[in-house]
Amino acid sequence: MRQWSDACVAHPAAQQTSLEEIVKLYYDYSKGAGNGALLPGRSKSSMVLEPDWRSRPWPPKNKYEYSATDAELGL
Repeated sequence: MRQWSDACVAHPAAQQTSLEEIVKLYYDYSKGAGNGALLPGRSKSSMVLEPDWRSRPWPPKNKYEYSATDAELGL
């Protein structure tokens, strides 16, 4: 599994995005809310274009124990 994962990440097609971008933009997906759906208590999706993902803080590492607010996600 590790070899397959490393090969996928190393593939040229995967070089157009960074781990940071994926983690920040797809936080809601990791919580079960895809396609721009809003999680309870949130007013913005992590997929919004502004503010730019580069200026946002990293989501909490314990995402399955705690749900970050819009403010904590820099939205």
